[in-house]
Amino acid sequence: MPTPMNQLFDQIHKIPQVPEVVRHIINQLNNPNVDMLDIAKNVEKEQVIALKILRLVNSAHFGLSRKIGSIDEAITMLGMNQLKTLVVATGIVSVVPQLENFDIKQSWRNSFRTAGYARWFAAQTGLPAEVAYTAGLISNLGNILIHIGSPREANEIDQHVKAGNSRLEIEKRRLGFTSQATCAELCRRWKFADQLVETIEQSAEPLLSDQPDKLACAVFLAHSISDYQDQGLEAEQILASLSTQVIEQLGLTEQVVKDKLPEVLNAKSELDGLLD
Repeated sequence: MPTPMNQLFDQIHKIPQVPEVVRHIINQLNNPNVDMLDIAKNVEKEQVIALKILRLVNSAHFGLSRKIGSIDEAITMLGMNQLKTLVVATGIVSVVPQLENFDIKQSWRNSFRTAGYARWFAAQTGLPAEVAYTAGLISNLGNILIHIGSPREANEIDQHVKAGNSRLEIEKRRLGFTSQATCAELCRRWKFADQLVETIEQSAEPLLSDQPDKLACAVFLAHSISDYQDQGLEAEQILASLSTQVIEQLGLTEQVVKDKLPEVLNAKSELDGLLD
């Protein structure tokens, strides 16, 4: 019998609340007038987040000419959008616990790639890129919560997926709901913005909606690509496996995706250093 989703949220105390500064940034993703200097002061009060951000900023990935010693300096060197990305990612990663029989680092690598691909798809079509990025970044949280609240079912689902079955279909059959729906409910309880919640919720099956949400389409395609990479598929195989209907619904052509996909796949995430 399917596990009620409410049972999962009996375990939500095992995931700490995200820091207020992270929630504030997520709910202000589309606000160009957000006061980043004020946010910087609040970030510096979250010492764990601030230290991880500074370590990332000073890593080889960013290749800065000098060491950065404060969040204010990071804003100057990287810009506000980049800092927002780092704050959100660091805050979310910091609250998720290690789990037995679950490769949390691999899950985050998948999420980091998904975030980057979602931002690229959104940028190609004039959609809010940072909303797409954040939706991609946190889209695996539902799977993590399922592993926390229903580890036996979660492990069985993982085995079916490894055998080549669709996670979506197995989750609906074994649980009665999807990990995306679980993630969306978690985000509601964390009081994230409605647009972000709805994007995540619809990203499981974006074409089921009478008016498919384009952001959800971007996250769906991004997640598909990242999952295909985990399965070891090459660029040509990934392209052949993507939903042409979702690509068209997003407003792109297969040719555009084919031309750009290799470059997109080769991009390295700036967040990988969070897993060291």
